Parts: sequence; structure tokens; C-alpha cells
Amino acid sequence: MRKEESRVLNMSNGHPMSLLIRFALPLFLANVLQQFYNAADTALAGHIIGETALSEIGATSALYGLIINFAFGLNNGFALSLSRSFGSNDEKEMKKALSWMIVLSSVFAVLITVFFLLLRSPILSLMQVPLSIREGSLSYLTVILSGIPFTMAYNFESSMLQALGNSFTPLLLLFFSTILNIFLDIAFMGPLNLGVKGAALATVLAQAIASFIGLFYILRYYKWLKLRKKDFVVEKGYVRRMTVQGLGMAFMSALYNLGSVILQSSINALGEIYIAAQVASRRIAEFIFTPGVALGSAIATFTSQNYGSGKKERIKSGVASAIALYLIWWVFALVFLFTLVRPTIALITGSNNVDVINNASLYLHVSIPLIPPMAVLVILRNAHQGIGRPLLPLITSALELITKAIFAVFIVPSFGYKAVCIAEPASWIICFSVMLIGTFFMRKELFGKN
Repeated sequence: MRKEESRVLNMSNGHPMSLLIRFALPLFLANVLQQFYNAADTALAGHIIGETALSEIGATSALYGLIINFAFGLNNGFALSLSRSFGSNDEKEMKKALSWMIVLSSVFAVLITVFFLLLRSPILSLMQVPLSIREGSLSYLTVILSGIPFTMAYNFESSMLQALGNSFTPLLLLFFSTILNIFLDIAFMGPLNLGVKGAALATVLAQAIASFIGLFYILRYYKWLKLRKKDFVVEKGYVRRMTVQGLGMAFMSALYNLGSVILQSSINALGEIYIAAQVASRRIAEFIFTPGVALGSAIATFTSQNYGSGKKERIKSGVASAIALYLIWWVFALVFLFTLVRPTIALITGSNNVDVINNASLYLHVSIPLIPPMAVLVILRNAHQGIGRPLLPLITSALELITKAIFAVFIVPSFGYKAVCIAEPASWIICFSVMLIGTFFMRKELFGKN
């Protein structure tokens, strides 16, 4: 194994805080880039095409988020087996894990793409997308769904590299993809006049090119993981465990996002102003929540490697360090909330509509102050996944889904957008309480003797 060529990071030795910062910082920057692209994509659509385009993209954004997060969760779950074998320094097991990551990721990429392409029109009807923007939303969704195999390929490469402690290369790939995406957006929505379909096509092409570059990098610098036919050994128990592990993380993400899809349907029924407000507020909120994605991946890898190397006593320090880092970020988020939020909404939407800005601002003023319980929830969920115990994360994700569904069906129709703003923080508080209780009873398994 040539570690000097692969930027691997063994997280079973060294100070947990410094290891998490070193691993999570590139992931954080990568997610900032991703959110910057999302915001730029929205802003370009709003500025170049108009407010209607903003609504056409926004009406389907929760659905696309559901699909992508399910796909990302699959690969991240599959990669935990690779991470644990890396923690125990077992190269044979690493190759076996990698071989089945490839097989399972490829199979699910095809299934997800075909399933959602076939059902895209009925889903838009279920989501109550207004007829005035349905054609544009369908056009955007068709192109973006067709690119799921490329999205899966890129995420597979990122998950593999992160499992080995390399979070820097995925950052470089995402940086390239983001810059390319923005230039393609300008070209496709501007001179080529492709409308929202152009925005989707830009995303697909950028991810496809990034995935091919990532494949070239892995083949060039990870020769010690070169696979042979013998590495694709069919061990039913092993493959089943890896599949369950992947589906566990996928459903954890999907249940959360499914609640957002249900909530989005109730927002769609409120009209185009609220759709535009929601897409703007969510773009900003997703940026504010980026440490959760980065630190969640970091703590899952940290926990998995230490669990694999038999050092469970280090997991408690890692979890505490990750929560502390998230809360430090929260302080900066509060400063932003009370100083720059309204001009940022106007910049992202390209709109001076007071109703759009006021509603988007309301959403952020409710959700950002309540980040702390969500931070603890995210970190503990990923710690449980890291030791291969997905039940409690799945239970809390199901509770989030139920809470959002109750708001969408019973509360939003009566109380309007204010209820939308309250729904997500309410789900965080409920799930945070359940997660703390469950972790207390599982503390010995998760944290060892301490």
C-alpha cells in the first residue's frame, strides 16, 4: 500500500479534534462549493430567465434532493465496510469491499434512474406543481434524472476516497465541476436559450466530466487497490450486510428528504410566491447546514475506523469534538442571520418582490436559532451508522418524516407558510430527544467502557 501517493488518513491514531478538522475541512469546503453552485444556479435562472424559472426549478428541488441524498447515502453506507477494513489494515478485505461497492452502486444507479424517469409525471401531479409551471418543471426534471448514473459515479468515487481518509481530492473534483457548471449555465440559459432545461443539462455534463476525471485519478494513484476477478467473491452474508448498511444510510437520508417532498407539495399548493420564497430560503439554509454534512461524514469515518481497530474509547471524544465544531459555526450563522440575510435573499432570487423576501427571511429566522439540537442529532446519527447500527438513525429519520407529513397535511393548509417554517425545527427537537435516549442505552456499545 503506497500511502504517500493516496493521501490516506488513518483516524485511529492522533487527537480526535485535529483529525476531524483535517478530514472535515475539505468536505466542508466541498459542500460550500456545492451550495454556492446551487445558489448560483438559482440566481442565474432568476436573473437570466425570470421568477417563473425560479419556481419551475424550486417546485422539484425537494424531489431531486430526495433522489440524490438517497443515492449518496447508499454509497456512503457501502463505503463503511471499506473504511472498517482500512482501519484494521486488511488489504484483502478492502479489495472485497471495493469490488462490491462497484457492483451494488452500479445496480442501484440503474434502478433509481429507471424508476424515477418512469414515474416523473405522476409524481409532479402528487406534488401539486401548479399547471402554469408544470411543463418547465417536467423538462428540468427529465434531464436531471437522466444524469443520475453520472451523479452516482461521482459520489461513489468521493465515498471511496473519503473511506480511505482522502477528503481533499473530492474537493478538487467538486471545485472543477462547480466552475464548469456555472459557465455551462450561463451558456445554456443565455446565448443558447435552453431555459431551465439548460440548467439541468449543465449540471449533468459537469458531473459526467468530473466523474471521468475522478476515475482516471483513482486508476492512476490507487494501483494498490487494483481489483481482479478473485476479489468479486460472492459471500451472501457479506453482500447482504453491505446492502443493508448502504440502504440504512440511504433510507436515513431519504426519509428526511421524503418529508421535505411532502412538505414541498403543501408549499406548491400555496402558489408561486411561496415556491420562490422556499427555494431561496432553502438555498441559504443548506449553506448554513453544510457543517452537518461534512462533520457527519467525518464522524462516520472516524467512528468506523476506530471501531474497526478496536478503539471504541476514542469515539466519545470524536463525537464531542464534532458537536463542538458545529456549535462554533452556529455562532457565525447567527451573526449572518441578523445582518445579511435579506440582501442575500434578493441576490439569490433576482427578485425585489417583498412577499418573497419576507417569507424567505421568516423561514431562516425560525430555523437557524434552533440548529443546536439538529447538530447533536446529525453527529450521533452518523456515529451509530459508523459502528454498523442503523436502527436508531432510521427511527429518528422516520419520526422526521411523520412530523413533516403531519404539518403538510393538517397544519400548513390552515396556517400557511408560517407552519412550513416551524415544521423542520419541530422535527429536530423531537428526534434529538429520541436520539439522546437511545444513545444513553447504547453508550457502552458505542463508546466502550467509558
